[in-house]
Amino acid sequence: MSIRSHEQVALLTDYDANSAYSEAFRTLYANIRFNWNSEKDRLLTLLITTPASFAGHTAAAANTAIVAAQSGTSVILVDADLREPGLEQRFGVGQHQGLSDLLEEEEITPQKVASCLQQTFIPGLRLLGAGSKSGPAELLHLTRLEAVFSGIRSLLAEETAPAIVIFHSAPVLLGADASILAALVEQTLLVLAKNRTTRAQAKQAQEQLERVHAHLAGVILLDI
Repeated sequence: MSIRSHEQVALLTDYDANSAYSEAFRTLYANIRFNWNSEKDRLLTLLITTPASFAGHTAAAANTAIVAAQSGTSVILVDADLREPGLEQRFGVGQHQGLSDLLEEEEITPQKVASCLQQTFIPGLRLLGAGSKSGPAELLHLTRLEAVFSGIRSLLAEETAPAIVIFHSAPVLLGADASILAALVEQTLLVLAKNRTTRAQAKQAQEQLERVHAHLAGVILLDI
């Protein structure tokens, strides 16, 4: 999927609904839905990551969440980039308890997950920010993340609509963060930037994700 725009760091809500940029994300989400039988599995977990840092990576995760919510799907967007979080600022919400706080809880209940979610200005799109303890990725222990996943699943099981949980992570080549998350989600999308992401970076990131048996469902190419 190739997505082109003059400004790849803006939210879809800044664009005309009929723009090529908006249409590209709608097509992307249609492809995600094609690989997801929501009648059989009401919940889909998805990771959006990138080989190396660039601003459009965060926008791609945010815009995928927006178009999913606009299609009627219940969405939880998780900022799992504890190294350089940015989704709370992007959606104009204040810092709040989030993922890093949940990871330090002895018991992660659906009620605790719910208390950390913030409603965005997009109906149906809730944000689980990085939290107040953002920092080194050592917080992302596999067993603690599994408990967070379980808490989110339990919370969404109380709801009737199909739901998607979209995780935004630090770049694959920056550390183990993305690989840990990729091992837990159903699908992973890799964001590449034309003229910025090198062939070597893309190949190395793919190999790293394959080592943890990630389901690499596709690539988003940002033409910037």
